[in-house]
Amino acid sequence: MYNPIKTLKTNTIGTLNMLGLAKRVGARLLLASTSEVYGDPEVHPQSEDYWGHVNPIGPRACYDEGKRVAETMCYAYMKQEGVEVRVARIFNTFGPRMHMNDGRVVSNFILQALQGEPLTVYGSGSQTRAFQYVSDLVNGLVALMNSNVSSPVNLGNPEEHTILEFAQLIKNLVGSGSEIQFLSEAQDDPQKRKPDIKKAKLMLGWEPVVPLEEGLNKAIHYFRKELEYQANNQYIPKPKPARIKKGRTRHN
Repeated sequence: MYNPIKTLKTNTIGTLNMLGLAKRVGARLLLASTSEVYGDPEVHPQSEDYWGHVNPIGPRACYDEGKRVAETMCYAYMKQEGVEVRVARIFNTFGPRMHMNDGRVVSNFILQALQGEPLTVYGSGSQTRAFQYVSDLVNGLVALMNSNVSSPVNLGNPEEHTILEFAQLIKNLVGSGSEIQFLSEAQDDPQKRKPDIKKAKLMLGWEPVVPLEEGLNKAIHYFRKELEYQANNQYIPKPKPARIKKGRTRHN
């Protein structure tokens, strides 16, 4: 939502470029798609055969529709050019080494709780999400790439929590005295999110195994260390700025 045009370009032009490359070199392409292709779902839980309920002109459309058309491109290249594709519909994922200010709900809550700031909940907090630990996701992606499953596969943890429950859980795990602050509801914010992972279980032999609290404790430990480094003016890894080629004028 911060940069909708770049989000659209990444998902469309970027995916198109990668599919063209996969075609030329005979590679198998993995598309990291998203549960957001289901939009604000009218079906619960969400299985791969659900087509979704997405506002094509809303503030989230650049991402939701960008990923949906990226999936369309994959299957067009598979049908027309014989490119091997694997499509993972990834549900909320967290873990150590997340960017601290990425704006995701996990990062926000942990950072706010550690710094003694209010935990900001949009709307009533009754909207639900399902959170999986990063190592479970990686195992699922590897299993998908090593399989013969070319149709989309949900990768997520079917353990569903409200955002308010999640805020209280993180607050307790951190041992924080932060209050929970309710802000106005975000437009087109999905009210329910829970993956149906029967297909992944049956066809990949995959399901998440890391308990939520265990994963959260690892993420909290990482964030705590990063904040300590920051306080001591030590090095914090940051994305490297783009290199500008010499002899080329850059127009800002």
